[in-house]
This record gives sequence, C-alpha cells and structure tokens, in this order.
Amino acid sequence: MTTKSASDKTSIFVGVAFILLASIIGTGGVLWKNFVEYTGNGSSLPDVFAGITDQAPYNPATDPDNRDEIIFSFTIPRGDLVKFIEVMQPKLDDIVAKTGKVAKIDISTSEYEIADKVERRLVDFGSISIMGYLTLREKKKVTAILERYSDPPKRTLFLVRATDKALSLADISGYRIAYRSNDSLTGHLIPLHELKLAGIDHSSYFSQESYSENYSDSILGLLNEQFDCIVSSSNFFFEQPEKVRKKMRIIHESHAMPGGVYLTAAKERSPYEQIIVGNFMKISDQVNESEMFSGMFKTRRPDEQTYSMLVQEYLSGQ
Repeated sequence: MTTKSASDKTSIFVGVAFILLASIIGTGGVLWKNFVEYTGNGSSLPDVFAGITDQAPYNPATDPDNRDEIIFSFTIPRGDLVKFIEVMQPKLDDIVAKTGKVAKIDISTSEYEIADKVERRLVDFGSISIMGYLTLREKKKVTAILERYSDPPKRTLFLVRATDKALSLADISGYRIAYRSNDSLTGHLIPLHELKLAGIDHSSYFSQESYSENYSDSILGLLNEQFDCIVSSSNFFFEQPEKVRKKMRIIHESHAMPGGVYLTAAKERSPYEQIIVGNFMKISDQVNESEMFSGMFKTRRPDEQTYSMLVQEYLSGQ
C-alpha cells in the first residue's frame, strides 16, 4: 500500500489570474481586488502577479467595527475560484445589505489562517469545516455562530464507477482509494471509522491511499481511472450534474453528520453579528440546493451537543 498527496496548490493561482483578467476585460478596468482579496504569501507567484501584495488593502490596525467592509474568509478548492465568486458574492451582498457595509471575500490558505484572522478581527467571519472548528476552538478564541447543513443530512459516501462490480466495502480490497485530506472529518476520519466498523484495516486493505485535497479532483480521478474508489460528502455528490452522478455508484454511506461552521471572534463580537446570522438563515430557505456551493448558505444554529459527541468519538486521545 502506498500513500500519496495531490496537494499542489498552484492551480488556485491560475484561478486568481483568470478572474483578474476577466474582471479587467469584462468590467472596463474594475479590478478583482475590489471584491476579493488573496492574502496568502505571494512572494513566489509568477511575474503576472507582480502587482499583488501579500498584505490586505484594508488596514487591520483600524477599528474593525468602523471598516467599510464586512469581510468573510474562506479556503477555496483548487480550480473552483471563479465559480465560487460568481455564486458567493451576490448572496453575501444581500446578507450585508442592511448594515450599510459592503461584503468582501478574503481567500485564506488554510483553516488555521482563517481562525487566526477571525480571532484577531482581521476578518469579521470565517467558514471552516466542523473538524477544523472542533480542533481550533481550543487554540483560538473563536466561536461558531452558524452551522451549515443539508437536507437530507450530510453523510460520507464511498463511490465507485458505475460499471464497477463492487457492491459494498467488502468488495474493494486492493483498490486504489482517494480521501480528501488527512484532517477532514467527512473526507478521512469518518471513512476510516466506517472501515474499522466493517472489520477492515485500511493500511493493508488497499493497494494505494491518496489525498486529493478536494472532492472535485476525487471525482475527476475516479472517472479518469486514476482511483478505483473515492470518498465524498453526500451534499457535494448530489450537487453534481445528473450525467456525472450516473457515472458513479454509491457502495456505502455513513451516519449523518453536521456540515461546516461560520465563525466569529469569541471575545469581541461584531455589532453586525445578529443581522448577518438572521440574513443567512433567511437565505437558507430560498437556496436552490442543486446549485454549486449552495451548501454554503443552508444554515442553522450550531448544535454543541453533537459537537461534543464528535469530539468524544473522533478526537479523544489524539
């Protein structure tokens, strides 16, 4: 069994380049940074990014409550930046409309970076996975204000190609399997738990274990026969076009679980928090669940009891 990672992050830079050029051409010179910031380290970027700074254009030394923007920080799957902005920006504009502020998207390179920015109030709200939250809330002064969810509830799925003969976990011995990342609840920890419940030692059961870093690449790898089996969240799978879903088949699904969360600083809360929370929940009832990234707007109040159960089941002893 071999383990490998496909965590090459360079394609996010391609996405940034595309939206930069598209914005210049399509809007008569209105630069992309008017509505989205890339605040990762840009020192090693190609020459085309020479004008991009690794410092945000807003001044973090100013009073966060008096900024002109309400800033939301996200990590973006490789290759999905353009579509992400297309979907997220108009809805975030609606969510902040009654605050007198404008919505700005901040792109972070990791969930730790998001939690750090939220704690320091460099951004107002951040979106991270449930496992990221359960791990980082002990290290950073952040708190969940919203939980993302799906209906039906989110589950982990084991998928094979539609033409594969496998019908269950017992049939995929020797397969090449792809997880999302080694710190992902849906994309790694729960799959390992499901395999253990089935009496399977993953370290010797598969011929290869890979980490694709996002579900888009997992599906692409499965359909291109790079992998024989992949794990995916159910909400991501059902967001795919029907013609794509028909090329795959579910052989196992896990118990239901919460989605990710939206964070804010625990010590100094934003005066706009209640407006933001209320408007997120209003949009939740109007979201087209078949639209890409629709899961970012299906929200409800956090369920701390469930979080405590997940900590006990998946983090105790780590």
